[in-house]
Amino acid sequence: MVYFDGDIDHISTDPVRILLIEDDGSTADIIQVAMRSLGFPYKLDVAYSAEEGLQLWRYQPYNLLLTDYNLRGMTGLAVIQQLQSEGMNGPIVFFTAYDGVDVRRAAKQLGVSAYITKPFFVDQFVKTVRGLLPTQADEYGA
Repeated sequence: MVYFDGDIDHISTDPVRILLIEDDGSTADIIQVAMRSLGFPYKLDVAYSAEEGLQLWRYQPYNLLLTDYNLRGMTGLAVIQQLQSEGMNGPIVFFTAYDGVDVRRAAKQLGVSAYITKPFFVDQFVKTVRGLLPTQADEYGA
């Protein structure tokens, strides 16, 4: 199979790479199970701390970042800021139980693609992810 990342000069045979950074194991498990309904091939790696997420991204960048706000080590916003300073510019799904004006403002300033408050419906979460990767979703009729 051939995967297209939106850049006409870059066609890949690799599945969509997604990094989930979530320090709550139960939430991470729920998201992993829900992502099975994404509708196209993907590889989901899970980091259970901010530092682990940064290490995984630095090893091999991803097509999409999914991150919680409240993480061990630093906030999800700090992770985003650090990755952007290192060149990351892809879509970001940011989710949090700590919704507030300051958090929303900071997420917007960092260019977060989707802001989701907890608790969330998993089908809506997957729909949001699918919408951020329209080329792959369209290719597979998702």
